[in-house]
Amino acid sequence: MESTEAKTESKERSFAPPPRDQWTLITQGAEARIWKVPPFDNNDSLICKERFPKSYRHPDLDERLIKSRTRSEARVLEKCAKKSEIRVPKVIRVERNILYMECLDGPTLKQYLRDAVISDSTEVDYKNLFQNLGTLIARLHNLGVIHGDLTTSNVLMEGQELILIDFGLAKSTSSVEEQAVDLYVLERALQSTHPELPEDFFDNVLKIYEEVAAVQTKKHSHSTLQRLEQVRLRGRKRECFG
Repeated sequence: MESTEAKTESKERSFAPPPRDQWTLITQGAEARIWKVPPFDNNDSLICKERFPKSYRHPDLDERLIKSRTRSEARVLEKCAKKSEIRVPKVIRVERNILYMECLDGPTLKQYLRDAVISDSTEVDYKNLFQNLGTLIARLHNLGVIHGDLTTSNVLMEGQELILIDFGLAKSTSSVEEQAVDLYVLERALQSTHPELPEDFFDNVLKIYEEVAAVQTKKHSHSTLQRLEQVRLRGRKRECFG
């Protein structure tokens, strides 16, 4: 019988991405680089999220944090993937500081809306968009997951379907406070980045959110929207007084 070690080694050998000089750097943030890895073996193109060391942290602490955050992001993605209504990139492989995921085509919601402005398009179906966005966030929160960085840069469009990406700040929690902050981050992103949206766009997102979230518990979804008002107030105070 083949040993566990042999099976592991065989699996390791079967995953052999092309050399780094064949990868394409898509973007780099404060914590990680995002690469596009060309097809290899039986794999299609993949997206690789590579967390890198921070010189200001103690090496041992840095190692633990990177490993923990990489695994935590993978767990949240896999939790969402089990719910077919929540579209996220499929996790292919997890290493110490690297997360390999399926490569999804399609523009970000940010790019889609900006292209519509540039082309002076009147074909944007805002009703369908706010329905899909409100539904997606409600399902995420119903699952007990907070995204942590809900912006239009972290939503992909595949046809009319919305796909959530970049779960680096995500966590598993049903905290009303953190759900409200999630919604507030999205509201601010829409206001600052997409002034062309209809004035009632986010209000309609919230209406759909409350309807879908109420499937689990009406009281909880209502509490989240009440807490959102408090979060908004704190945000305005910070803007006024720093």
